Amino acid sequence: MLSGRTTESYGHWVSGFLDKFIGHRTTDIRHLTSCGLRSFFSHLHRPPVESEVQKTFSITNFGCRASQSEGASIHQELLESHAVESESAYDANVVVVNSCTITAEADRDVRQTIRRIASRNPNAQIIVTGCYAQRAPEELASLPQVRFVLGNSHKPLAAQLALNLLQDDFGAHGRGEILCSSIFLERDFRPASYVGSGGRTRAILKVQDGCNANCSFCIIPSVRGRSRSIEPEAAIAEVRELVARGYKEVVFSGIHLGTYGRDLRSKTSFYELICRALEVPGLERLRLSSIEPLEIIPELIDLIATHPRVAHHFHIPLQSGSARILRAMYRPYSPQYYFDLVSRIRARIPDAGLGADVMVGFPGETDADFSATYQLIEASPLTYLHVFPYSSRPGTVAAGLPNHVPEHVSRFRAKMLRNLIARKNETFRRNMIGSEIEVLTLEDGTALSSNFVPVLISDPVAVNEWVRVVVTGLHGERGLHASRMKTAHTPADPA
Repeated sequence: MLSGRTTESYGHWVSGFLDKFIGHRTTDIRHLTSCGLRSFFSHLHRPPVESEVQKTFSITNFGCRASQSEGASIHQELLESHAVESESAYDANVVVVNSCTITAEADRDVRQTIRRIASRNPNAQIIVTGCYAQRAPEELASLPQVRFVLGNSHKPLAAQLALNLLQDDFGAHGRGEILCSSIFLERDFRPASYVGSGGRTRAILKVQDGCNANCSFCIIPSVRGRSRSIEPEAAIAEVRELVARGYKEVVFSGIHLGTYGRDLRSKTSFYELICRALEVPGLERLRLSSIEPLEIIPELIDLIATHPRVAHHFHIPLQSGSARILRAMYRPYSPQYYFDLVSRIRARIPDAGLGADVMVGFPGETDADFSATYQLIEASPLTYLHVFPYSSRPGTVAAGLPNHVPEHVSRFRAKMLRNLIARKNETFRRNMIGSEIEVLTLEDGTALSSNFVPVLISDPVAVNEWVRVVVTGLHGERGLHASRMKTAHTPADPA
């Protein structure tokens, strides 16, 4: 989809686009129309922004860790081209909005952010990319001061377009230009990571993208495409690069992380990638983001239990504790399977942080269905939840189901689960009081434990250091207070 233009006129538009915004022409328009602009842009010379140019950029990220890592890659590409970053989107000349569309609320947040930027920064030129841009580009193109809308299919162009907007004043413009094509044409994996972004201590490395699961409520496969994996050699090279840049913790992220490697010609698996990453000299801690229940194999649990440099942290989506609702969601496991899994993990790793995603108000969810979810969570060893009221997403199977749950009922059920998990989380943290743990100090003045608990240390500490602390109390709704004992070189050091 290209701003409503027909396929026949696309070639002429491409020539004009390249002339106006990029300063390059090609006579091979057939190649561009068949392959899209992505491959063409990958071969363009990208002139750096001269240091004396004072125009600035800003990036606003929404969504999951994979999306955050993609936004960080855009950020890094701009910095490497000597673009100047603004302290705020309200002061920047060019603003890149990296969007999310997981729920209607996420869509609303993106639109409100764009309108707020346009209102407070009337000279800003806005580029919108990401999942919302892939799903509904026309909606975003009509918003004020949006210059370009790039679907995920064209997200690699974001930095280049921002650079060109920073270098040139193209004057007044009307409706935003749309660059978006079918995400299912994507076959190659695009690496993305927090490389060198402002002194961070934890790097998020995307190793997988897309999803083949097609849960009945989920819009993500239609905006992310089929599952695609980074080649293992490339992933390990990224880990080495992150370690060389001083990152002490690397987080493997993806859209359907446990399916890593299934699309590759070389026979490999997510477990094998983890084992290879742990062989990288200098990698001090590896953390895994969300993994589906059926993809947590016994070998992975054993590895996390026994290897000193893997975080004791699991995030395992549950969605519902009702067998009937799980079937309607097209989720391929039972409540009992899930409960047994997290119970095995707790028995094997007593201090593990165990998180889950839970949806309330799925179409047809009765009081009995919700009660089953509540009781499963209450009896489980889960320590935190991400609770989401169901949000109808266009084009999904669930959107066409009858018996949608009233919004006030969904909100009430979500509140009940949040209150429940708050009590369970407090108990989990109280059980840590008096224990000695190693934490990694972060740039916001806190630290993070292996089991994903934020820690406020009473003594001054440097950023990006391992510190051994004794837990002295609770801090806020999720954290701990602790006193410093000694600096630790790596999590593998003996106490």
